Amino acid sequence: MSEREGAAAEEENRHDPEAERLGQRLEYLFVYVQPFGRRYTLNEVVDGIRAAAKPGDPTLSTGRLWALVKGRAGNPTVGTLRALGDFFGVPQAYFIDDEVADRVAAQLALIAAMRANDVRSVALRAAAVATMSTHGVDTVRSLIERSGLVGKEPPGVASQAEAPGSPYEQPSV
Repeated sequence: MSEREGAAAEEENRHDPEAERLGQRLEYLFVYVQPFGRRYTLNEVVDGIRAAAKPGDPTLSTGRLWALVKGRAGNPTVGTLRALGDFFGVPQAYFIDDEVADRVAAQLALIAAMRANDVRSVALRAAAVATMSTHGVDTVRSLIERSGLVGKEPPGVASQAEAPGSPYEQPSV
């Protein structure tokens, strides 16, 4: 292998931290946004984006979405982020702003916990608090957990989002 080929292979193996962060945030959406009680497939997301697209809007292929989710492709266009945000019901800023991402992640985790335990009355009372701040969401979720209404994660929720140091780790009680 020539020096040039070696350098190219080394460059290919390097991880782009921004692409990995975007991949983690997308994976979090796949885990926590489950209107059918299961994960969306990549094809469902791509088809949903295409169905909602207006003439001139960007489209997304399944392969490109896979690469984004796996953290292997970085630097998506603003249009791609807008389309993904619209599909999953999150603001575009979720993908680029850590503070917004933390707030949205906390809200999605709370919604998933309530959905898994059918805690409708708590959801109604917590709605005002949940939109105020990340701390408010964490407080409501902690109260639900302490009351014994949340015994485990909802079906299909993977634990990779709870890795120590992850921006999406579950709030401690």
